[in-house]
Amino acid sequence: MCIGYPSLLEKHLGVIIKGNFAVGGQGIFEQKEIILQQEFKGIDLVILSVGVNDFSSGKPIGIIPPSTETEHDNTFIGAYCTALDHIFQCNPKIKAVLMTPLHRNTLHRTGNVPKSAIDTKINGNVLEDFSNAIIEIGRFYSCPVADMYANSGLNRFNLKDFTFEGVHPTNEGYEFIIGSLFDALQKV
Repeated sequence: MCIGYPSLLEKHLGVIIKGNFAVGGQGIFEQKEIILQQEFKGIDLVILSVGVNDFSSGKPIGIIPPSTETEHDNTFIGAYCTALDHIFQCNPKIKAVLMTPLHRNTLHRTGNVPKSAIDTKINGNVLEDFSNAIIEIGRFYSCPVADMYANSGLNRFNLKDFTFEGVHPTNEGYEFIIGSLFDALQKV
């Protein structure tokens, strides 16, 4: 069984996890719908980790701040901002930590169209563009960002050692990268 971020946060920091809405294959558009159904009362901290599936599906990134309803509904940044707006409107005292995607490499896969996010462009963007968008969103909302893309230690040379299939970390992989998330959490 994979330990994942919630288990490591409980183990190393003693936090109490009240909910984990992560669903494999979902991006911010699907997560936004789940977020909009929550009230975020009695919660001190929320961690948002999306981007890799939005990249893979070729979602447009958008601009910060989103200036039109269309941008809120149809761009990565717009959907992300809609989700954060809801969280902060429900609970102005909540702290949010944003996580950028990890490096990924799925060139070894068979069956699916292989995509190595290191250099592959989808809809004109590379995965790092989504990482940079999350950093911009963090600045806009004054939220710490765990820049997993730049600081986790995962790269194209060691993904095979720390992930199951070039995307999802193994237990050893989670232990290897968790320090970057802890660094961001220390800011809140």
